[in-house]
Amino acid sequence: MANPGPASTQTPVQLFNGDAADGIIIGGSPSKLVGFHGEAATAQGATVATITNSASGTEIATAVNALIARLQAKGLIA
Repeated sequence: MANPGPASTQTPVQLFNGDAADGIIIGGSPSKLVGFHGEAATAQGATVATITNSASGTEIATAVNALIARLQAKGLIA
């Protein structure tokens, strides 16, 4: 399937068909903005602290909440 190019001549939307031999990069660098499902585009979020097997409930909740916030900011979850 050939890439049909821009979806509209009025908006900068590009359709990707998934046939790129070396993959597709969206954003290109941490400072580039990306958004999904109508949310405002945002830059890549900061690193979420890793947790260990002996992490406390508070540490786990903090890490999970940080991940949720980043997913919501991108529009990937509501």
